[in-house]
Amino acid sequence: MGLIKLFDPAEETYRPAGNGRTPAPGTARLDDQVYLFDDRTVLAVNVALASGRPLLVLGPPGSGKSALAPNVARLMGFRYYAEVVTARTEPHELLWREEAFRQLNDATQGTLQAPGSRDYFRPGPLWKALDPAVDEEGPPASHDRSAVVLIDEIDKADPDVPDALLDPLNNLRFVGPDRRTVTAAEGTGPPLVVITSNEERELSAAFLRRCIQLRLEPPDREHLLKVARLHMGDDYDEALTVELADLFENESGATRPTASTAEFLDTLRACRQLGLTAASPEWRAVAGLAMVKNSSDPFSYT
Repeated sequence: MGLIKLFDPAEETYRPAGNGRTPAPGTARLDDQVYLFDDRTVLAVNVALASGRPLLVLGPPGSGKSALAPNVARLMGFRYYAEVVTARTEPHELLWREEAFRQLNDATQGTLQAPGSRDYFRPGPLWKALDPAVDEEGPPASHDRSAVVLIDEIDKADPDVPDALLDPLNNLRFVGPDRRTVTAAEGTGPPLVVITSNEERELSAAFLRRCIQLRLEPPDREHLLKVARLHMGDDYDEALTVELADLFENESGATRPTASTAEFLDTLRACRQLGLTAASPEWRAVAGLAMVKNSSDPFSYT
């Protein structure tokens, strides 16, 4: 018996963008309308779905971590919620956010309501994923679907933030600010929670044990060529793409930050819009600005 895939991007994702394609939820860039899934990534998503555990995606900036979740949601027709974590993120903010200004205004006006009033907090992404009825912005027709939640750059937060998620992620329930227990709504499957980390801060052993871990490596030359064919469609220029991919690979190293796939695609699009080909000496200067960004050794036109 072969592997039963709960998630299978199949051949559909390898066609060029456009042609009626719809963007991934919550995204606008062309880069986020398609995604080049490899077998290891597909397997990791399937293991996370089958086990009900979060998928922790590790890797350097530009390796495609943040684009994974919205494209899984797009292909599966799931609801999608995202939260970008910062150093100021509090543990409860992935569950709910307090409406402090409204509470202060009501106190000033003498209309302050009881502590825990629903008027003084907004459901966060994990709450909406568990109970779509509290999502006032999402269409009611999507309420019977499961959800994908992206928690982006968890390593930016204080260690208390990921550790505070252990119980909600383990049990798919939490106690809300009004002291009522929030659980997964009937009729919807458990959410797929995708958590990304640039590994700038070490995560606790307990948190790491809870997650399915996937490490994305920086793109190599062959990956870039595949991505370019996928994204550029009729604008694909084989000769220029090969030149840029070679430059990308040669210039990425310890002396400077590795460029990202998005920067590679931006360089291709800029060259296309400026009418440049592999025969144009100016493409190296464009790459120096948009991709390599080596101001100490700028590219010449020759």
